[in-house]
Amino acid sequence: MTTYTIIVRVELHKDDARTQPHSLSASEYQTLHEEMHSRGFFRFYKTKGGDLRKLPPGEYRLWHTSDEDDEARSVALNKAIEAATIATTAKRFSLLVSGGDSITGYQLENITKDPDA
Repeated sequence: MTTYTIIVRVELHKDDARTQPHSLSASEYQTLHEEMHSRGFFRFYKTKGGDLRKLPPGEYRLWHTSDEDDEARSVALNKAIEAATIATTAKRFSLLVSGGDSITGYQLENITKDPDA
């Protein structure tokens, strides 16, 4: 078994189409912080030197012990979906989950080309 550090980025939106993000001061983010924390997520990490560093707004860390990194990301994704649904609705958020050797997204916009090209 390996302990994976999983990072989840959550963006809350004002509308079901996810075109208008909430400001980071919106009350929904306070609810999100509380719900994520109750599921084992933290908004900081510890450096190898022992210092604590605050993560950027909307980002959370979860340690999960598993046989595979896919399973660790899946657990984090499901916990984040539960928390974000309580903070807004089932449609008004998007997630990016990274850890192990891959990335998982939820309700992210599909694109056909590099938007910066």
